[in-house]
Amino acid sequence: MPQRLRRKGNQLSLRKFIPIIIMMPSIAIGGLAMYRNHISIVIWGQNIACFLLMSIISCIMYKFGISRNEYKKIIFPSALFLLTLTFVNPGMEGVHRWISIGIIKLNIAMIILPVILIYLWDALQAKGIKFGGVIAFGVILVLLFQPDASQLTGFAIPAMIMISRKANNKAISLFTISTFSLFIVLSWIYLDHLPPVNYVERILSMAADMGLLWLILGVASLAILPMPFLLFPPKNAELISRCIGCYYIIILLSTSFGNFPVPLMGYGISPIIGFYISLTWYLNSKCVKNEV
Repeated sequence: MPQRLRRKGNQLSLRKFIPIIIMMPSIAIGGLAMYRNHISIVIWGQNIACFLLMSIISCIMYKFGISRNEYKKIIFPSALFLLTLTFVNPGMEGVHRWISIGIIKLNIAMIILPVILIYLWDALQAKGIKFGGVIAFGVILVLLFQPDASQLTGFAIPAMIMISRKANNKAISLFTISTFSLFIVLSWIYLDHLPPVNYVERILSMAADMGLLWLILGVASLAILPMPFLLFPPKNAELISRCIGCYYIIILLSTSFGNFPVPLMGYGISPIIGFYISLTWYLNSKCVKNEV
């Protein structure tokens, strides 16, 4: 018995390093690409500093057993408030995706949409499809007016999958798919006209400038990000885990079709925070499964 407990303790100790192992390649390659292309350390240093800070916070959460359930009642209202707060910000050329804190601009959707997807899944189980549908519709509407086609598509497709799986009525499933698909199409028709920033949206081109090998490594490091959610979902949360993985696949692919940030590799601390939150939920769910 002591050996079994010791083995379980070692597994839990190793588990807290999983976010670091998964995220480090993308952040390191992105930082190197920016450095080699003479981008200021003030830019790429923010990614590294945020990564280190989130790693420390994650380890503290594991040590003291802090979980999402302790703050479940305030998570969704806070997330929705932050998403709508972007319209208070002056924005750029009619685009409202950020909240400014001093010199730092946070892309709120990239932080809180995985949280809202998790809450949506919980709401569908506890309060039914009508309540969950209203939540999803409201979030999509906000994203449409920001506008942010990448985040809207990344949220809408997993949301329609969850709602369709929960609905017993084919008419409801068809209505949900049709409505959400219409929002997706509209978001891509009315794309914003913000010019791309090389070290944000074109970071893979910077990696390619260092050589073909670095480009391949960069693409591989990004491809790794959704894999835990898709290939090794928690037994008690398989659908929502795969939906989060789907969200990350969509926002990664959307960078090929529009001027959207490349998460983790490109400059921006928001996707780092959001991905850490997603992985923390994932690992906590895996722990719950192991304890059952």
